[in-house]
Amino acid sequence: MSSPANSQMKSFKKLALSFTFGLVISSIAGFVPLSANADSSQNPAYDKAIASMQSKAYNDAIKAFDEVLGLQATDAKAYNLRGQCFFALKQYKLAVNDFGEAVKYDDDNAEYYLWRGSAEVKTGDHTSAVKDFEKAINLDPKLAKAYAGMGDAYKAQGQIDLALQKYNQALSTSPKDAEILTKRADAYIDMGNNDAALKDYNFAIQIAPEYGTAYINRGSAFSGLQRPEDALKDYDKALAMDPSNADLLKKRGHEYFKLKNAKEALEDYNDALKQDPTSAQLYYHRAKALMQLGSNGEAMASLEDALRLDPNQGNFYLCRAFLWHKLGKSILAHEDIKRAQFFDPTLPKEIKFENDPKNPDRYFEETFLTDTNKTGLKDTSETLKPQ
Repeated sequence: MSSPANSQMKSFKKLALSFTFGLVISSIAGFVPLSANADSSQNPAYDKAIASMQSKAYNDAIKAFDEVLGLQATDAKAYNLRGQCFFALKQYKLAVNDFGEAVKYDDDNAEYYLWRGSAEVKTGDHTSAVKDFEKAINLDPKLAKAYAGMGDAYKAQGQIDLALQKYNQALSTSPKDAEILTKRADAYIDMGNNDAALKDYNFAIQIAPEYGTAYINRGSAFSGLQRPEDALKDYDKALAMDPSNADLLKKRGHEYFKLKNAKEALEDYNDALKQDPTSAQLYYHRAKALMQLGSNGEAMASLEDALRLDPNQGNFYLCRAFLWHKLGKSILAHEDIKRAQFFDPTLPKEIKFENDPKNPDRYFEETFLTDTNKTGLKDTSETLKPQ
């Protein structure tokens, strides 16, 4: 149980919602402390830890909490806060351990079970996660994010019907929670109920117009519905809030590519590579944009980078084979086709390339392939899913 001195830590303020793909503390618990508790007068490391959390310097915060716990090894709140830092850094196993220590020293705090359950979802331990969310709900039946957490666990296991039930329960308690509305919309997309999904995305954005995840996931939904113009608008909104997000730049680049706007696509892929220079997929898509622009030499160099980073992708070899074909190197094209088939056995046994008069600008699509087995297989590397 918490001491009276520690009870002052419960006067927390809510932090603004963040959408930066897990690089900041999740809003699952709804709040983090903005001031140290009464123990900070005896242990000034608390002040340093809290200040570091506020500035998102999570590694510094962890070191400060190490000092706190070195002097006070049973401080449940310090374990919980350090766990939140590990969670923000995507070190989910360490987060689970710290939340477990928090529960050990204060077993009637719903927030601690909520955080541990959320970290367990990230590690794939969905059974334990559901149990922790249930414990949180027993302690606080109106804790909407615990119901939503159960929805996350069920959704991760492909149990979409159960996930929707839990998201509905969460929204019955907190009907204007933009994060939970977005989660339910994602589940609707998985079910193929696009109208319901768009309704939830729209409501989430109306409630929280600065909640970038709603724009991102609605954009992905528009992309899947073959509405690239609408997807671009949403990605533009999200990028205005987070202009250096590599994954988001990649998504927008894909939409430009679909619209045969290779110049804009190439700019987005280049910007994304500045943030994530080890992404083989980004080099691959960059090569396709360069091929559309007729820059065969640069495209080949980009494909070489993709294969250097990940030499086990059949579609990379198939793309390079197509480029060899365009350059009149039929022997090299043939060898790359064999490599593509080796890494992707689902490809047809016989593949040949044909020039497509409908694409004089060298727009690279799988329509250039003649599939002698009539399987209709296509490159699915551009399939987008909600975050």
